[in-house]
Amino acid sequence: MSALNIEMNTQANNAGVPPAPPEGSSNRQGWKVEKRKFSVPGYFVPVELEGDLPEGVEVWRDPVNAIAAGFSGKRGKPDWYYRFKNEERMQQHIEAWLQRLQEAEAWKAQRKAEAKAKAAKGHGCKVGDVFVCSWGYDQTNVDYYEVVALHGTTMATVRRIGCQSEGTGDLMGQSVPAPGQYLEQHEPQRVRITAGNPASFKAYSFASAYKMQPVEVAGIKVFKTHHWSAYA
Repeated sequence: MSALNIEMNTQANNAGVPPAPPEGSSNRQGWKVEKRKFSVPGYFVPVELEGDLPEGVEVWRDPVNAIAAGFSGKRGKPDWYYRFKNEERMQQHIEAWLQRLQEAEAWKAQRKAEAKAKAAKGHGCKVGDVFVCSWGYDQTNVDYYEVVALHGTTMATVRRIGCQSEGTGDLMGQSVPAPGQYLEQHEPQRVRITAGNPASFKAYSFASAYKMQPVEVAGIKVFKTHHWSAYA
């Protein structure tokens, strides 16, 4: 079935404002025409649209010629405003546009559902997890953090920990975290952990710390090394 019914509401007023469609019409859905009255001529009439459409979707057209404008969302300006070769071309354009809007709405709904499920699941971290933050410009600094407490599904307390480091050249080297070796000069931090692969939190305003995924060998956690460098 076509999503478009070309039967039009031909009522018009003399104020240059498009007339409201019949009561119960699905294409108005409560949206006011005031924002849109300056975008189309006052003699344009609404096209009755069928199907489950996103809010704010409207099509206004010239009652005689194949000229129409389509609106969506809360925008006062039209998504498009065209003169078509004939009625068939206009109908094809409107149907294709409505399909794109429906597909976009379905995609938004899916993303919203995924985000909601992700939030309900939480960050998935546990006490003892280690995060790494690598930052710097002229030199590369590497900071390690260990989760020491969880607060619900989004918050955690982390503490800075030391590392095992080995030089590999002039003022540079490799390091791995040393879980449990807390740096007393750094206070525990309560942070919001963002779920992801990997999970992360803002260690600084300009850098994030990311959860490390160690490999367990003979019951021992083996962490990936990180490169560091220092000023001369």
